Amino acid sequence: MSGSRGSRRVSRRSLLRAGGVTSVVGGALLGGCDLGRGSSSTPQAVASPDPDQDIVDAARTELRGLLTRLSATSGAASLVACHRAQLAALQGAPPPTTQRGRPLTSAQTLGRERRAAGRFTHWANTCQNGDLARVLASVAAGIRMQPVLRETA
Repeated sequence: MSGSRGSRRVSRRSLLRAGGVTSVVGGALLGGCDLGRGSSSTPQAVASPDPDQDIVDAARTELRGLLTRLSATSGAASLVACHRAQLAALQGAPPPTTQRGRPLTSAQTLGRERRAAGRFTHWANTCQNGDLARVLASVAAGIRMQPVLRETA
């Protein structure tokens, strides 16, 4: 009899657990509701801005600018391919193929690539997202490892 009597009773612990689950679920369901009389029925969306969005935008712009100028520069095919892959890693769209800048000289190419590598290093060090920091650092390393830059270093 004690087995059947124990199964009919609800322990205090299980009652408290059930109450806690109910309040959490109920709170989650009602948390977005505004039950005031003068309130609108549509909740206002509050988007929290990504603190690294400016860095991502700047990085994409940097790569698009390099692609625009390098696509018109002879001997820069490996850099163009490298920057296209880097831009894709940052989920950026490449510049239109009809958009071409003036060709760069070798000295201009070296200067722009070195400045870009420095910028990517800076952005990797200052962004808050660890995954993004790794991608940006990889872009900087990828630029520095290009044969055209290594030959003149």
